[in-house]
Amino acid sequence: MQYLFLDESGNLHKNSPDRYFVIGGIYTNNYADIKKSYVEINRELKERLNMDIETELKAAYLNMDEKMDIVIKLQKMDGMYIVGIIVDKQKIGIAIDQIHLYYNYIIRKLLDYLIKIRLIKIEKGQNLYLNIDKSSMKIEDINSLEMYLKTHFNIEKKYGLNIDVSYWDSSKNYMVQVADIMCNTIWNICQTKNPHRMFRSLNKNNRLRIHILNRGV
Repeated sequence: MQYLFLDESGNLHKNSPDRYFVIGGIYTNNYADIKKSYVEINRELKERLNMDIETELKAAYLNMDEKMDIVIKLQKMDGMYIVGIIVDKQKIGIAIDQIHLYYNYIIRKLLDYLIKIRLIKIEKGQNLYLNIDKSSMKIEDINSLEMYLKTHFNIEKKYGLNIDVSYWDSSKNYMVQVADIMCNTIWNICQTKNPHRMFRSLNKNNRLRIHILNRGV
């Protein structure tokens, strides 16, 4: 089975000062082992930071070295890929007025990319479980995304891929917490003076799959 866990960092609104918006997280076909490993990493890090074990470990609580350490540790595991799409708002050439529609579009472009590079398998009978942090989602996003993706991939593209979209409270889902850390790490790297060097450091095990959207289409 194929699992994709996604979160977002930055702000899409045209009046936001953020230059970059990122949707990112992880793709895996090794869900159980990845989750088990992260639960152990999570516990050890909370002990080191003197955090209550029940407190959600958010990316905002961690410095860059701590986030990079988590990313690189998990990246070593079979079936684990860091994925993301970066929107450079200065280069896309359009003003984003309908945020929820553009959000759906970005996720679709990420899936297009992951299918193009043959990370997501699209043969008949294949399932993709798409799991998203719902904390910043609006009702119209939740109601429209799955239908939009199924229309694109199963009617327009005629793929045999079964897509199931779920929305999670990150405090109740360790893998969505991982997506938060991965996405935030990508977004922070975009702000650095030498992002290419940082991304190379993040890609030590050749498990980084990042798409840059710098045009309106």
